[in-house]
Amino acid sequence: MKKLIALALALVLACAVSLAAADTLRVGMECNYAPYNWTQSEPSKDAVAIAAGGYADGYDVRIAKIIADKLGMELEIVKTEWDGLTPALLSGNIDVIIAGMSPTEERKLTIDFTDAYYVTELCVVVRKDSKFAAAQSLADLAGAKITGQMSTFHYDEIDQIPGVVKMPAQDTFPTMIVAVSSGAIDGYIADRPGAVSATASNPDLTFVTFEAGKGFEIAPEDAEIAVGIRQGSELKEKINEILAGISDDERNAIMDAAVAAQPLSE
Repeated sequence: MKKLIALALALVLACAVSLAAADTLRVGMECNYAPYNWTQSEPSKDAVAIAAGGYADGYDVRIAKIIADKLGMELEIVKTEWDGLTPALLSGNIDVIIAGMSPTEERKLTIDFTDAYYVTELCVVVRKDSKFAAAQSLADLAGAKITGQMSTFHYDEIDQIPGVVKMPAQDTFPTMIVAVSSGAIDGYIADRPGAVSATASNPDLTFVTFEAGKGFEIAPEDAEIAVGIRQGSELKEKINEILAGISDDERNAIMDAAVAAQPLSE
């Protein structure tokens, strides 16, 4: 009898834990890629507590709050290294990835993506006093030592620059910022919000953009940022409905506010 009671209690407890988990949307992100996401030590109006400690804010966090609210779920931010995001999703440690991730064909082999929640363009971050700061086309970057973040399409796009010196990929954007500032490299590839963020926080840096036909040629899905979900998840349709209700003007306003709120922005 005691064993049966103990088993019944265990089942009840397991069900309670399962229900609690179902009421929480666990979102994986680096918390290190401003203005999409960053870590801060103090709470603020838009920040969300990170499961392991500290607080996360940024464009991804603010979009995640909208999604969780519309789903009627509590939001939990799970700070995860970039290369660990997909494994964390597949293992069930997180429910979705909202981390400035592009829905590339390679990633679609293992996970699904929602519709885009942001569309951007590629830039090159360089020092203001660099000879490459005046570049107007990719050809003007010939001879430059350029890198990009590991396991992103940014790094692959370096090959489009004629005569480029392709440097080893870096783990994080802060690492690349230090490398450019110190002169170890001439520049790195970033999307426009990331470039705006980096240069706002580092006055010695600027970023190069290109006119149509003179810059990077990228697939439409590479310019898009979408929510990563497990294949076959019912969350896809629900999140797409939520994203459809956020206008382009609202998305741009959220991004502008995130850029203005990022740590050390001017």
